[in-house]
Amino acid sequence: MTHPDLPTGTPRARRMFASGRGVRWMALVLALAGTMSIGVMVGAVLDTSDNATASTILTDLPEFQVVEETYDAIRENYVLSDEVSDQDLMYGASAGMIDALGDTGHSTFLDPDEAVEFEQSLSNELIGIGIQIDLTGPLPVVIAPIDGSPAYEAGIRPGDVIISVDGVETADIEPQVVGELIRGDEGTDVTLMLRHQDTAETYQVTITRAQITIEPVSFIMLPDNVLWLRVSQFSIGATDGVIEALQWGKAHGMTGVLLDLRNNPGGYTTEARGIASQFVPIGSVLYQEQLADGTVEPLVNESVEGEWAEGDLVVLINEGSASSSEIVSSAIRDNDRGVLVGETTFGTGTVLVGFELSDGSVALLGIKLWLTADGQDIWKQGVDPTLEVEMDVDQYPTIPIEFRGEMLDSDVFGAIEDSQLLAAHEELVTIMASSTP
Repeated sequence: MTHPDLPTGTPRARRMFASGRGVRWMALVLALAGTMSIGVMVGAVLDTSDNATASTILTDLPEFQVVEETYDAIRENYVLSDEVSDQDLMYGASAGMIDALGDTGHSTFLDPDEAVEFEQSLSNELIGIGIQIDLTGPLPVVIAPIDGSPAYEAGIRPGDVIISVDGVETADIEPQVVGELIRGDEGTDVTLMLRHQDTAETYQVTITRAQITIEPVSFIMLPDNVLWLRVSQFSIGATDGVIEALQWGKAHGMTGVLLDLRNNPGGYTTEARGIASQFVPIGSVLYQEQLADGTVEPLVNESVEGEWAEGDLVVLINEGSASSSEIVSSAIRDNDRGVLVGETTFGTGTVLVGFELSDGSVALLGIKLWLTADGQDIWKQGVDPTLEVEMDVDQYPTIPIEFRGEMLDSDVFGAIEDSQLLAAHEELVTIMASSTP
């Protein structure tokens, strides 16, 4: 079974999505294409019969003896050997082989539980508190809470450092244990001790784990008839949500769109293409794929009449914008359809195909590079903003769901502590004024 390819994106090597189960979030959310059944989601099913020869060659390699000797050394000498299963060791070996490729943050190995949660996260349903965690540093750091999740409602913000979980100091335990402690059944509580970025003061929250329905699109009308349209991830239904938002905006007198992709880790490439096509004319190149032999294939908006293919547009991006966010923002920039405001994005660049293994594990392997519409290789470089605006100290990206109602008046909007959002709005109003006859 084959499946379209998937670009990926995330800032760091080891990540965990703290929800029902724990996925080592090598990519915050891998950018996928297609439908969501697990066999299709991962791109291809690994046919073990076709790989029998390769397996035989592997076991005959002189280097394979080192693997066997390592296993024997663990089983015969490791003091806590009884606490480690053979399955754990084999999964560790599989993950180690993919790590050895050096495609850090992209190609990765998911065990069966991780593969299931990976699937769930892009089907907009999770159980947990709803945070993405970076486990690469000395202490776990929150990448971002899911919009509207229990973690978000509890006041957890991007960059928060997790000091302890239910009284267990995170500095004293292995990274994977952090996720195990945070995870749990729906309706149960977990207590976290955290501190915000650049502060020494800690705060404590007790959060009830819950079923989380991810709403990938939210919007509200700002002063000057600007539609603030946020896409939190490119999961199932994101394109439909954007179309609905744009149609609502036009019905309510919208004269400009502020597309907010900050801290959006990615999602399905089908959703990325669908959303990008709402803002660029038919025939526009959305992005390009470069094959191993150097061949470059453009992906084009071939037939979509976009809801906002000609109107004034500004896109908000930051270092948390990855994968499909970079496809959309670069497509808008390269087709001269809008101005990018904020910070350079993460820099996703490989295209993945997934192979479902015999026990439900998944090997995600980079087989292509993806380039911007103009042919720029953004791998580890990112998409640069047209107008660079950094967030002020102690500020975090605001999102539309923090407000109730359909419109924000000038007083409420002007009081928002979000320098990027305010700068983007000001830039868009300037653009709208200059384009008015």
